[in-house]
Amino acid sequence: MTDKRDLVHIARLIGLGAAICLSPLNSSAQDARAATTELGTQAEGIAPGPDAIDDEIRALLIPHRQAVISSLLAARVKTIHVRDGDRFKQGDVLISFNCAVQTANLRSALAKQKQYQITHDANVDLRKDEGVSKLDVALSAAKLEEGRANVELALAQHRHCKVKAPYDGRVAEVSVNEHESVEIGSELITILDNTELEMTLHLPSPWIATIATGRKFKVSIDETGKLYDASVMRISPKIDPTSHTFKVTAHIVGQQDDLVAGMSGNAHFGSTQ
Repeated sequence: MTDKRDLVHIARLIGLGAAICLSPLNSSAQDARAATTELGTQAEGIAPGPDAIDDEIRALLIPHRQAVISSLLAARVKTIHVRDGDRFKQGDVLISFNCAVQTANLRSALAKQKQYQITHDANVDLRKDEGVSKLDVALSAAKLEEGRANVELALAQHRHCKVKAPYDGRVAEVSVNEHESVEIGSELITILDNTELEMTLHLPSPWIATIATGRKFKVSIDETGKLYDASVMRISPKIDPTSHTFKVTAHIVGQQDDLVAGMSGNAHFGSTQ
């Protein structure tokens, strides 16, 4: 008959054997978990480039050129030839002023220039016969030069009586009304050129090594629900330390009449076909 002490001894041996068998298994499992954790940590440090995933970056459409045109003279608005949203061509008159004063100043300057010209011509002829001194001729020449300068000044002021479009574009906003008096520097009209729309994007900083000018991508515009081809134009060399992004300027390929400045959407760099 087996003694109780023998049973206890046998049980201890069985437990010891199980511990010996399980120890390598536990060690292997711990090593596997450690290796997985290390790989995961390394993977987190590798940011996927734009070709690895189809990232969606918000994009805002902006006009190619825009300007707020201000008055260069103090006058009363006579006629506003365009309204908000109107299209215009380079050289078209956008706003006209009542320029009675400027017109009178120009006529006066032209008359004085003519007077100075006649006086100087006469002095030059008289000088041939010693009728006047060299000083008289020099003084009349200086007066004539002053008259020409006054004409140029009057002409420059008179040109400001009509505000002409510097390029083809559209009217964003008219800031004045007809018959209003404005001062020098008063805002008159805001115009923009959206014949070739551009867009601004802020891309993740790790992409700066892979994005280059000419890079093609797609952009879906929220307002139209359509997908358009786009291309990178300019890349900022500076990374924002707060957002960890860098600025990119791109443009929509081709003329797209259904797009206007201010629309926005998603740029898809993961798909360029």
